[in-house]
Amino acid sequence: MVLTSLSGEILTQKKVPEMCFISTFIDLDQKILFVESPRCQVRLPINFMSNSCNGGREEINLHGQRYEVQVYEKEINIWFSNAVGRPCTLLRYYNLCLNKSKSTDMCRRMQSTLNFSNEAQFLLISEESISDLNNRIKTTDVQKGAQGTGGQIDPMRFRPNLVISGGEPYAEDGWRNLKIGNKYFTSLGGCNRCQMINIVLEAGQMWKSNEPLATLASYRREKGKILFGILLKYGKRTVGWDDDDNDEYDPWLQVGQDVHPNID
Repeated sequence: MVLTSLSGEILTQKKVPEMCFISTFIDLDQKILFVESPRCQVRLPINFMSNSCNGGREEINLHGQRYEVQVYEKEINIWFSNAVGRPCTLLRYYNLCLNKSKSTDMCRRMQSTLNFSNEAQFLLISEESISDLNNRIKTTDVQKGAQGTGGQIDPMRFRPNLVISGGEPYAEDGWRNLKIGNKYFTSLGGCNRCQMINIVLEAGQMWKSNEPLATLASYRREKGKILFGILLKYGKRTVGWDDDDNDEYDPWLQVGQDVHPNID
């Protein structure tokens, strides 16, 4: 899903920082996305399986790709307009796999494409890397006699899709691929971080800090980029990976599943 202005411009948190206040929760049993914002008095339910996209369909260009999208109804667009403080429209990628007549193999191919993402499908970080970063920030603050950043940097500051634990700090940098449960992913390399990770949200307020980007720049800079976490692409297993998994397509990952890197 994406938000667009009335002129068709894609809204991002860099352009509209108020988007940071929007939080989401998905009820898998009801197939409903719940959206909340301190700027809105009610929690907005969006039914994935209903015909709530009553605004019709249209085509947009995003990151050099053309998408067919569904437009949501007026009430939903009003909610998001109030949440971000400007008129906007919610668009949803039109996934042909919602049509049950499509083959499983076609659905798998579609699931491996980029749907509105500008770099990759998934972002993975590790708790050990976060812990090392926090220790470095704390050490720097002590050396400078600073009062600190107001607390530990939370993993969610980096907006990851996947958070893992149990390895060495930054071990993920060297992964070529990985398996989680019976799902296979290919690493596309490190994620280049920007000022967005310095935005702090607390008690309905938002402000910018120097951290963690300042500390990351001191030891994670590579060819002009500040890297933290890795970008992943979902896809079929490669030659040499075990073939004992259930071939039936299963779209879910589960908390607590083992992570197996570099299986080839």
